[in-house]
Amino acid sequence: MKKKLITMLSMILTGAMLFGLAGCGGNGGGSGDNTDNIAEGTTDSGKPSFVFVCTGQLGDKSFNDSANNGVTQIAEKLGCETRVIEIGRDQTKWEPTFQDLAEEGKYDVIITNGSSSSEVIEKVSEEFPEQKFVMFDSEIEDGKYPNVYAISYKQNEGSYLAGVLAALVTTSDMEYANEDKKIGFVGGSEHPIITDFLVGYIEGAKSVEPDIKVYVSYIGSWDDTAKGKETAIAQYNQGVDIIFPAAEQAGLGCVEAATEMNKYIIGVDSDQAMLFKDTDEAKANVILTSVLKEVGNSLVRMAEMEIEGTVPYGAYESLGIKEGGAGIAINEYYEKNVPEDIRQKVSEAEQQVIEGNVQITSALGEDQTKVQSIINSVAP
Repeated sequence: MKKKLITMLSMILTGAMLFGLAGCGGNGGGSGDNTDNIAEGTTDSGKPSFVFVCTGQLGDKSFNDSANNGVTQIAEKLGCETRVIEIGRDQTKWEPTFQDLAEEGKYDVIITNGSSSSEVIEKVSEEFPEQKFVMFDSEIEDGKYPNVYAISYKQNEGSYLAGVLAALVTTSDMEYANEDKKIGFVGGSEHPIITDFLVGYIEGAKSVEPDIKVYVSYIGSWDDTAKGKETAIAQYNQGVDIIFPAAEQAGLGCVEAATEMNKYIIGVDSDQAMLFKDTDEAKANVILTSVLKEVGNSLVRMAEMEIEGTVPYGAYESLGIKEGGAGIAINEYYEKNVPEDIRQKVSEAEQQVIEGNVQITSALGEDQTKVQSIINSVAP
């Protein structure tokens, strides 16, 4: 199976699960740094201009950095004027920032992470009906907000493949695998999007090993790496040999734990192994793959549609593996550290998802009794 099927275009991103959610979205402080990315000669090009308001922190090697990477490509590849404003997780800053930008009217499109700020955007979009807004990792009611376009991601599809991989690894004779059929999941907090990751992960694992046990923990933070490390160590000490953390920057603490304890881990949102390639080879080697939300790709796609005048404002689109909006990272570490037979089985599972032969439960909009029963089915 061609490797390119597993992920449309694994971007090497510089950081950040805005889990505003993994997305992941949380609450906390943040800097107010602004970054202008204005491509040379674009000011008078007649092309649309974009401002990305980061309601979180850049440098998380996850969700936010993926979005920032996309905005950078909009400037460099499409020749559009762009700006990045980092306002952190202090929610008192959000509404006035969006209002000021809309009132100024300098940018054709205001981009932000809707999983954490959708209510604010919905309110401000009604106050400024001429201003266009794009929310990623969010959904809107069709037709209710005619100047808002939302992009959601089928993170449950990417995490399904992660579950398949985790179950195959824990039942293998790989160096750091043990005899226990135990895998782990660590979330930043309990949030619908994080639960969507979890449900897909569980269903993928059970498709390989029906009797598998999944240890589930929540850090209670999106940026506390020390707590993330502590949480992962606790799971590893219970016999877990591979963990999938969906916890934004706090998840980097889980990577530290895996490295120190000779265990495996699956990254999230960006190709995290490649981010450590030049700085910490030991960390890169324990990250077998990463579940990708191709936020950067989706924003470039949106900008191309904006140039063409085809963005479906007033609606949302959900992008999965088939559409290039989700997947897992295929890189040199995956190919070096994951045996070929396991990679082949993951590839086959991915093809089944693309062809629609696998129905993966989504925690979003699903009956919560059913969701909880899925989680309970793998409880230790």
